[in-house]
Amino acid sequence: MLVNVLTAGDDVSEKLKTYCNGLPDVDKKVMDAASDEGKSFMGAHGVSAAPMVVVLDEDGKDLLKTTDMNELEKFFS
Repeated sequence: MLVNVLTAGDDVSEKLKTYCNGLPDVDKKVMDAASDEGKSFMGAHGVSAAPMVVVLDEDGKDLLKTTDMNELEKFFS
């Protein structure tokens, strides 16, 4: 499982990044949505705005797209 965090330099981005960095046993990648990498990822996964957390399975399939902390916590519980 790969947890991708697209950040936008705001408070929500920081909260999502902090939460996801603390998750055990998952690979994590943090990207600035304004960077070339971030823009490419957003286009490839149909993400229109940041911040956003996109969780992928081992085959690169989207499992979850959210900015909601409650939804993230429920998904990883």
